Amino acid sequence: MLPSGEVMTESAAILIWLADAHPEARLAPTMAGVARPAFLRWMAYVSSAIYALFWIRDEPLRVAPDAATGAVVKARTGARITECWRMMDAQVDPGRYLLGDDLTVLDLYVTVVSRWAERRRRFYEVAPRMSEVVRRVDAEPRLAALWAERFPFVEGWEG
Repeated sequence: MLPSGEVMTESAAILIWLADAHPEARLAPTMAGVARPAFLRWMAYVSSAIYALFWIRDEPLRVAPDAATGAVVKARTGARITECWRMMDAQVDPGRYLLGDDLTVLDLYVTVVSRWAERRRRFYEVAPRMSEVVRRVDAEPRLAALWAERFPFVEGWEG
């Protein structure tokens, strides 16, 4: 719920809005920042090319007529998600974080989404450069309470 009372949906939009509404937190490049176009590109990419596939992958019968076809859909969407992570990893040039030295909501978004399906194991294999970043975000002390509440690091969580 925005301060105006309007309901905002879509995780990427919410994250971008929060970062822009609180520039003092430095969670996104500014509009004048050289990394702003890459930030917007990758936020949209994760949302549309990766996150969106989980709607199908998690419940293949939403688009498949039967369980056998659903199994194929699940396998193919999983393969596509893997390929999307691979392509992103090949095109980013991470510093300490995905866009340089500052933690952004893009780093948080990728860290969370990379934990879905096949857990993190497959992500580590296909996105080694981004893997270093998500491990750093996992270890970020400011996020310890969030991880403990929403995404606990329990035995075997990485897959």
